[in-house]
Amino acid sequence: MKYVCSTTIRRASCFPGSSQIALDDGSFKALSDISIGDRVLVNEHNVYEPVIAFMHGEREGLFGFLAIDVQSTVSNSSSTIFISSHHLMFDFEFGNARYAKSFHVGDQVQLIETAQVVSGKIINIRPIKQKGFYAPLTPSGTIVIDGVLCSNYAIVENHALAHKVMSIYRWWINLVGAPVLSNRLPWVLQVMYNVEKMMGFSNWGTFLTSYV
Repeated sequence: MKYVCSTTIRRASCFPGSSQIALDDGSFKALSDISIGDRVLVNEHNVYEPVIAFMHGEREGLFGFLAIDVQSTVSNSSSTIFISSHHLMFDFEFGNARYAKSFHVGDQVQLIETAQVVSGKIINIRPIKQKGFYAPLTPSGTIVIDGVLCSNYAIVENHALAHKVMSIYRWWINLVGAPVLSNRLPWVLQVMYNVEKMMGFSNWGTFLTSYV
């Protein structure tokens, strides 16, 4: 299989197919086996929501990810999340979502254990190649991947604004149904990315307050 570095606007790879997702029946399923409508864990309150679409994805090929080893500061258990560099994950100390590439060894992410958020200390980060990529979308805009709380969104580094803009896309899905899996980003995300490059997030906030 061909290796592709997937950090561009066209290929923000998000998560590989091997990522583990918790389902509402207590089982776990690889992301590559998740279907539209499967109810997945989205936060620390044991809330499960349906996957309403895959914003983009590709089953074949090798793509570049960060393998981030995380150790719980509560139970000392450890896990590894595979995530693309420009995907958003939540910081434990400050509560905000930021690019995975901005985290360093010693930083803390939001790890979900026994229906609560605990500090997950990053103990190692390394580049890795994994098969396929998927970008699941849930109503709340969050999902627990490999035990770590993550945003659904990538490319633009503001979870709240991305979620608000993506309400347009969620409305469209409710109207016409989920799109066929494609490696291209939805038009609304491409527009948001291009406008963000021109305007910056401060102006995005003003725009959204006025028009969305």
